[in-house]
Amino acid sequence: MVKATGTPGSRPPVRRSSGPKSRRLIETAGPTPGTPIADVRLMVGTIVGAFGVQGEAKLKPATDHPEHLAKVKQAWFGADPRPKRLLGARMHKGMVILRIFGVTTPEAVDALRGTEVRIAGADAAPLAPGEYFYYQLIGLRAESDTGALIGTVSDIMETGAHDVLVITPEGGGADILVPNHPSYVREIDPAAGRMVVTLPVYE
Repeated sequence: MVKATGTPGSRPPVRRSSGPKSRRLIETAGPTPGTPIADVRLMVGTIVGAFGVQGEAKLKPATDHPEHLAKVKQAWFGADPRPKRLLGARMHKGMVILRIFGVTTPEAVDALRGTEVRIAGADAAPLAPGEYFYYQLIGLRAESDTGALIGTVSDIMETGAHDVLVITPEGGGADILVPNHPSYVREIDPAAGRMVVTLPVYE
């Protein structure tokens, strides 16, 4: 999955997280869960510096499939509404090395340092059955098997095995953590704005 931000749509705000992240995903700009993939731009990483002296850029990936960027022909950089043409992408020590049309010097890359890079949703790697992009989960109503409202999916914690969904309860109180695993997440329906979960029972 990749994170989607800065695209059409809105989400209701929730209180800030007390965790290490400054903002929850629900507090960032992004599309609503039911937005068609063709209408979104997906953040795939952030420019962190130059690579060599030929104007190549190092991208810190924010996608499960960074190698797929070798097939992508254009991307959006920061707030610029015009896409830039990508001339190539390859992996190097966990980073994506990008060649960007018109960027030919390390100084030109430095001007892009810290810039988030997005691609068209239609250019993303196809999802496997049961996979969703983050934007399709954030803001969903979390309901019980009986249809009772539990709360709203407000964030996602990335872990080594299964991501953990953070659900902000409808009536307030402590967040509820639910592993994104079929044992707990029974149904996901972004078009309807809902998911069905079985809450973990802790001894």
